[in-house]
Amino acid sequence: MEYTAIIEMPKGETRRIHLSYNSEEGFLDLGPIKEQIPVNEGVMPIHYGYIEHAINREEKDNVDVLVYSALEYKTGDRVPIEILGMLNRKDGDHKVLARDSSVNVGNFYDFSQSEQMLILEYFGFKSAIVSIDDKEAALAYLQACGATQDSLA
Repeated sequence: MEYTAIIEMPKGETRRIHLSYNSEEGFLDLGPIKEQIPVNEGVMPIHYGYIEHAINREEKDNVDVLVYSALEYKTGDRVPIEILGMLNRKDGDHKVLARDSSVNVGNFYDFSQSEQMLILEYFGFKSAIVSIDDKEAALAYLQACGATQDSLA
């Protein structure tokens, strides 16, 4: 089953971009990432966004998604994704792991050890990553978060 990710911060971005809750404003620039996350000089190591219509009940916001890709994206791009797993954070702000069709990987451990370490350090900076779940657990989480046919590609 494919879902659609909306990209907020493309890989390489140095600014904190977030969807505005006022739909007229689109995306907001919240300043340099490195002010909040100094890891990697604040440079986003992977495409970051959210899965539309799937709400994280802990933070009452869209479910975050990290998209592995060999392609370039920009803020607001809609990307068909395949779910790979999930990073479970202590604060409940979990990060779903996904890929687009430009890469052929099956899970988090298919990436190089240096890529894995950077992702874990970057997204675990504000809250510890307590586990890495597989695809089935991530899909169950998305279903519990209300992912519907509207969130499918």
